[in-house]
Amino acid sequence: MRADALERRNTLIKAARAVFADRGHDAPLDAIAAQAGVGIATLYRNFPSRDDLAHAVARTTLAEVRELAVRALDECGDEPEAAWRRFIEAVVELRMGALVPALVNSLDELPPDVRETREQTKSTVTELIHRLQALGLLREDIVPLEIIMGIAMLTRPHVLMFEDTTANLVPRLIAVFLAGLRPDGVPLPPPIFPETAVL
Repeated sequence: MRADALERRNTLIKAARAVFADRGHDAPLDAIAAQAGVGIATLYRNFPSRDDLAHAVARTTLAEVRELAVRALDECGDEPEAAWRRFIEAVVELRMGALVPALVNSLDELPPDVRETREQTKSTVTELIHRLQALGLLREDIVPLEIIMGIAMLTRPHVLMFEDTTANLVPRLIAVFLAGLRPDGVPLPPPIFPETAVL
């Protein structure tokens, strides 16, 4: 694939992730094309169906989560708690909640490469969690799926019911969630994310 075509495809994937996170999995595809700055025909040339696009978003995001877990593992030797916090903050910014429909609604129909990427990511995140449990930073009864699904549920698209309280709601909920994962239950300071990253 030519460099410009690959860049355009990646731009569409990033736009789709943002739109899915803001408006849900059923968001209009023309909104994604507009977000990417291309016409709807360009979107369809790259992704003939909504599922094709959703799977591309899932594949890309899962690969990014795995890369973040690898980095956190590398950093655990020096600053394990800081490495864990950076991992969580980065995963939250990826807006995992936008992936849930793509990975759950068609679980039995996922392309083989998406399933493979999912398993590789699960394996690496599991290794990170076991490392942190061995260091006493995470409860021993926690399993990786609980952490990933917890983040996904907290970062799925939200309705702005009360503007004055919702702006800080997700960072606050993430902080409470992370405190619940610690053996001592001591809360960490709420993560700081761009407003558009979680709402």
